[in-house]
Amino acid sequence: MSDLEKQRYLDILSTGVFADFGPAQLDSLHAEVSQFIKTHSESLTATTLFSIYELQFYLLLLTNHDVEAKLYLDRFNDQFAGKKSQKIMVLRLMYYEATGDMKAAINALGQDPNELRASRRLATFSRTKSDGSYNAPEYIKSLNYYLDLQPADVVAWAELGDVYSSVGHYDKAVFCFKEVLLHQPTAHNVFYKAGLNLYLQHLQLLALNLDKKDALLEIVGVLEHARDCFLRSVELNEYYTQSWLGVYVLATSPVLDKLAKNRGLMALKRVNQFCTELTKLAKVSQQQIMKLENLTDDSAFKKFLKENGKE
Repeated sequence: MSDLEKQRYLDILSTGVFADFGPAQLDSLHAEVSQFIKTHSESLTATTLFSIYELQFYLLLLTNHDVEAKLYLDRFNDQFAGKKSQKIMVLRLMYYEATGDMKAAINALGQDPNELRASRRLATFSRTKSDGSYNAPEYIKSLNYYLDLQPADVVAWAELGDVYSSVGHYDKAVFCFKEVLLHQPTAHNVFYKAGLNLYLQHLQLLALNLDKKDALLEIVGVLEHARDCFLRSVELNEYYTQSWLGVYVLATSPVLDKLAKNRGLMALKRVNQFCTELTKLAKVSQQQIMKLENLTDDSAFKKFLKENGKE
């Protein structure tokens, strides 16, 4: 048995990266794990086997293999019942959710919000109201309650960041994504999300039409933070076009016009250097985007920006 192969599957499970895989990647990984289980299940420890089964269960749900997923639930009950009963309950809930049987899910959940994993599922259920509409305030409340109990759950932090962003609390969203990065410091896509929300926060501040020195310096500080996040993202993955787009729109921010008209601010070394750097970054990011997207002229670049909602 390849220890590297086993560890790869365990890492995929622990980081949850499979949630961002496309259909082809999911099908391929599902086939790989299936073969691994057939070949090595008898040589794995009980804990490792449960984890590999768990990964396969998630992949089956994501690839719409509901019948096979039910078979894995039966395996959990047969081999692991009692030792991981709460975990099995959560997996059962996920199966009910995936198959659309919400009544069975709620009945299986019970009414004890003090159970850690039950709290996580309650947070999931709180996303929508009884009429099916989105319920951001309750979802935020439930996720915060759960994270007070389990602060190392990076998936929950990422969810909370997305919810905060959806309702315009960009500063709180950034905080959540930073929590994710404490545990996953090489997650280039999370650096992008942090940078994007900082950029949106700067637009929010800019909309207040504050031209005072302190207000403009605050905006510069937010943009500096956004710049650092976007640049760290492309440092980790130079082919991540979204972050290069982030660098470009940041480097062409309308706040630069306000700064240029303020002689007092431009006299500050920090501000002058920042504006000069953004001018350079605008050119570099444009060239990189055109290269990655096989664009050959400026008009094609502008069209690309428009299609991506960046212009």
